[in-house]
Amino acid sequence: MSETSDKAAPAAESNTRRTDNGRNKEHSLQVKPEFITSKRPEILGPLPPSAEGEDPNRIDGTKRTSGKQRKKGRNKKRPRDARKDNSEKICLAVIRGQECPYGEDKCRYSHDLAGFMKTRPEDIKTLDDGLCPIFKEQGHCAFGAMCRFGLSHITKSGVNIKRDQANSSANGPLQDVSMNIFPKEVQAQLRKKKYPFSCRRYFEQDESKRDNNTKPDAEESAKPEATEVKTEAATHTPVELKTRKIIDFSQKVYVAPLTTVGNLPFRRIMKRYGADITCGEMALATCLLEGKTSEWALLKRHPEEDVFGIQVAGAHPDQYSRVTEVIEKHTTCDFIDLNLGCPLDLLCQKGAGAALMMKEKKLKGALQGISRSVTCPITVKIRTGWDMKNPFAHKLVPKIQSWEIDGLAAIMVHGRSRLQRYQLLSDWDYISQVANSQSPDYKKIPIIGNGDIFSYTDYEEKIAREGINATAMIGRGALIKPWLPTEIKERRHWDISSSERLDILKDFVRFGLEHWGSDQQGVNNTRRFLLEWLSFLCRYVPVGLLEVLPQQMNKRPPAHMIGRDELETLFMSPNSHDWIKISEMLLGKVDEDFKFLPKHKASGYA
Repeated sequence: MSETSDKAAPAAESNTRRTDNGRNKEHSLQVKPEFITSKRPEILGPLPPSAEGEDPNRIDGTKRTSGKQRKKGRNKKRPRDARKDNSEKICLAVIRGQECPYGEDKCRYSHDLAGFMKTRPEDIKTLDDGLCPIFKEQGHCAFGAMCRFGLSHITKSGVNIKRDQANSSANGPLQDVSMNIFPKEVQAQLRKKKYPFSCRRYFEQDESKRDNNTKPDAEESAKPEATEVKTEAATHTPVELKTRKIIDFSQKVYVAPLTTVGNLPFRRIMKRYGADITCGEMALATCLLEGKTSEWALLKRHPEEDVFGIQVAGAHPDQYSRVTEVIEKHTTCDFIDLNLGCPLDLLCQKGAGAALMMKEKKLKGALQGISRSVTCPITVKIRTGWDMKNPFAHKLVPKIQSWEIDGLAAIMVHGRSRLQRYQLLSDWDYISQVANSQSPDYKKIPIIGNGDIFSYTDYEEKIAREGINATAMIGRGALIKPWLPTEIKERRHWDISSSERLDILKDFVRFGLEHWGSDQQGVNNTRRFLLEWLSFLCRYVPVGLLEVLPQQMNKRPPAHMIGRDELETLFMSPNSHDWIKISEMLLGKVDEDFKFLPKHKASGYA
């Protein structure tokens, strides 16, 4: 009898600490009662029939599943926009009024411009009254009649027109869309493995014989390797001697490289709201060396990004040496970031990402190879360790410090382990310990902390920690609150209105159409990345709705809330069908069978 009572007591105590929606109060956001509702707000309207049976409390609208039911690669079958058959597309040469180099018989695209104009879909009028953003900025849209905003720059017969250069000042300045456009001839050399590298291979045997599938083990990595590995630095022909650039990270707002959502249009938004330093999405060294167009596209940079870095992930020193040599010669960047923090299984199983933290000799060879390949500074992003119980970053940083790598400008420390992913709070006390673990016998390396910065008070509290004298990096906080750099610099909690937030999305769509194109495929890409971003933006709760400021990253709001206006309510909806409604406000209607499932399901947040 007493045994039963002892077991029941903790359960009763636990119930008293839970909110009405069943979540622990410690993990629930304190919202004013008048903005909380028990069911889906009526002003949002009913969900479509296809959404029946979905859990409205889920961040992606899907049903809740247990850990055992989740399978790796579950995002591989995400619904995507169907691409049109080639026969339905018009040849670009015809669009541009040029002669097709393949001839009408051999070209796989249609040459019937008059027929295309008869079946051409209606223009999108939801953004800038149908004015093409590319034509507005550059004075010419290369997509011509295929542009979904084409009526602003084509004639009735489909002839594409250009804006008069003499009147360009009245219609806005002409600008370059992006930098770091990779040369086609260099791409072909990489694909054919004929690029003239100045550095030799890391191993003498062929690269295909390497064992990339060895699972990293913290205990094995601590043991000395049986065979001595010849580092890349010893067999490397350095690039032409130049003055190495210097970057001051002190007191700067640094937006972390964010896979998928940290694209060029998003970074332009961050620059508009005060970000000082931006970094491109993680690019894989193997894919870059294979000359893959999609991977080199991640290195594109907009002129507004005055301090821009390129992040690379690889498993072997020779990969870093070769890929950074190509980056040095054919792109412009202000620093190279070595990714030792990615927790993805796909990378770690091959020895890249967080797994490279545990291979000290390879890490040293990689840093030495990069140092001799580039003239820009080098940064390294790491995690606390492999698992939460055995952090070793405080041991790794002094070793990196002792290697005295020329050009090493900073080390970013994410306050979570690899196995933690994004669960639990970032350990800033340990980040401070890592910063103070450096030896006084060598030059001190600036430490940049990362994790859970969601307000200016968080930022000031984090960088005030002992030893963290550089700056702090913002990641998910920037995705949820893109105006966070403004809050940090102006030291205020910005109660931003729903109309101001909609203006941010309008700018993102304009930038997306400039970057991905204004044809149907470009619209599809812009919509997809907008929806990916909305899966983060919906987590923001306006300042005016909160009982306690500021909003904390780890605290989840109630299942249903009502905003101060209809648009604010729509922005806070965690249902993907409502995100699609927002995208339709900017990019027109979607097909009836259109569905969206976010790539980042945010299991730690859920």
